[in-house]
Amino acid sequence: MLDSELKFRGGNTSDELSQLSSTNYANSDKNEKIIIHKQQQTRGHQQSALSLENLCWLIASGACLYYSDIVKVIFWEEKINKKLLYFAFSLISVNILIGIYLIIYLTNYKKIPSSKWNDYNPFLIPIATGAFILGSILLTVCLWPVFSWLTAPILFTIFMGFIVIIINIPI
Repeated sequence: MLDSELKFRGGNTSDELSQLSSTNYANSDKNEKIIIHKQQQTRGHQQSALSLENLCWLIASGACLYYSDIVKVIFWEEKINKKLLYFAFSLISVNILIGIYLIIYLTNYKKIPSSKWNDYNPFLIPIATGAFILGSILLTVCLWPVFSWLTAPILFTIFMGFIVIIINIPI
């Protein structure tokens, strides 16, 4: 298109575009310097894993464990399908064991960064994800006859407490 057609349509002419591109490079350099400066300032200030939110999850998880008596229910309640419960626990155990393998063995002993886990073992993360999802669904189905609609919130709160504890373990 001609410069006159661009001007008519509200576009910029080639001269204006060259001026804009040179000013954009200058502005991008300034923006990059500002971003680098902010990153350097925040490097020394790491957030603690024990935040108010995490503390609330721990308290709520403890309350769910205490008031629901979920451990006694799992061991002694007759309404629970034990075979399905054991299968759910085995799937969740598979998930935890894969996590231990990836985080502790591959990262600490083999010195493989987490960005390379899929290159080293491409099938482990999908297996862990599927095992956790299926295990969580089966655990919810097993405990539903006892806790009814409160099963999902109880299990989710206990899971979040578990995650907070795992976050705070120094590796």
